[in-house]
Amino acid sequence: MRLRRLSTGLCNIFVFLLLTLVFSLTACGSTNKTKTDISQSASLEQTDEQPESEPEPPPEPVVKTALINFTGDLMVHSYQYEESYDSDSGTYEFDHNFAAVKKYFDKADYTVGNLETVLGGDEIGPRDFPCFNTPDSFAYAAKDAGFDFLTTANNHCADQGTQALCRTLDILDSAGIAHTGTSRSQEERDKINITDINGIKFIFLSYTYGTNGMRYQNPYNVNLLEESLAVSDIKKAKSLNPDFIVVMPHMGTEYQTYPNDNQKMWADLMFNAGADIIVASHPHVLQPMEMREITNPDGSKRTGYIMYSMGNFISSQTTPPRNASIILNMAVRKVDENPAEITEISFIPIWTQFRNASNVNDFVVRSVYDVLTDTDRQAKYRPKDLSRVNDIHYETTALLLNRDIPLDNIQEEYIFYEKSYGLNED
Repeated sequence: MRLRRLSTGLCNIFVFLLLTLVFSLTACGSTNKTKTDISQSASLEQTDEQPESEPEPPPEPVVKTALINFTGDLMVHSYQYEESYDSDSGTYEFDHNFAAVKKYFDKADYTVGNLETVLGGDEIGPRDFPCFNTPDSFAYAAKDAGFDFLTTANNHCADQGTQALCRTLDILDSAGIAHTGTSRSQEERDKINITDINGIKFIFLSYTYGTNGMRYQNPYNVNLLEESLAVSDIKKAKSLNPDFIVVMPHMGTEYQTYPNDNQKMWADLMFNAGADIIVASHPHVLQPMEMREITNPDGSKRTGYIMYSMGNFISSQTTPPRNASIILNMAVRKVDENPAEITEISFIPIWTQFRNASNVNDFVVRSVYDVLTDTDRQAKYRPKDLSRVNDIHYETTALLLNRDIPLDNIQEEYIFYEKSYGLNED
């Protein structure tokens, strides 16, 4: 009996220990599972959270640039067309006139000049001063040299009458040279054309003080330098929102090397009306240039530029100072939608050669630098011409830079203006 009780007690103890062991194992299993679930849950939570993205870099600014060349008057006197005549072909060849400076036009995006003659055709034939007429091949030679745009409003634009005035524009169209200043219709005169140069928008306008008393058929044929007309055109051009308005007036006093009060009055009027750049002609000699700070109607400021006279680019006016001029270089820039700006103005002094070393007529526009630095110059040019080119170097730099530059420091191109940028600007 006692043995049975003992056996029963041991059995109960065994069962208790077994149950305790099972409970412990179950409890341990449950705990491990819970930790795993927590770990997996945390991992899922970490996966769902996206890392903070890097901020997008600002877009690169869109920068547009252009280089414009301006020249003075393109004229053709009898010496020139006689020298250019090829008796074998019966044609006039003017390409050599521009051969030595074509390299400068090739570097530019756009080249502009003033055509101070008319292209009236073979029926009229070549004519000299006072009423010019030039063979059509001159226009094609100018185009081959690099001219893109010619102004036609000047005191010789009506030399051969209305028909020749209109035919001149037809020939320029045929040559692929844009133009302004004279017109074949009222519609053509009233239209303001925008010239896009590398995405920068220019408007070119041209006016003349008169036509030497020569008559033409319609008022719209010639843009006269009248306040109501010029101001109206400039304001109309302004409404088209170009980047630059360029006005090229034919004004001033012939052979004077400094502007008169009338030229200065017109400069003020044009700038106040909205012009940004003024490049003038008529005196046949160089006059000074200057930068202007212009106050807009809203009180903001802008930079303007004026060249009072470009002088002759090519002609038979070979007496000093009429045989000296420059190629004017103007660099402009536009960043995004900010206002476009002039970034640099420079010039290349030039000389029109009349005769070669053999004293034979040979009209070629040449860089002063090229002539004076040519090691073979004594054999290529007449002594009197070398002396003249030497003077042109001093005269041109003194007039435009207001300082003397020794020949030892001669440069091909001189900087007149260069925009300075702050530390935070590009």
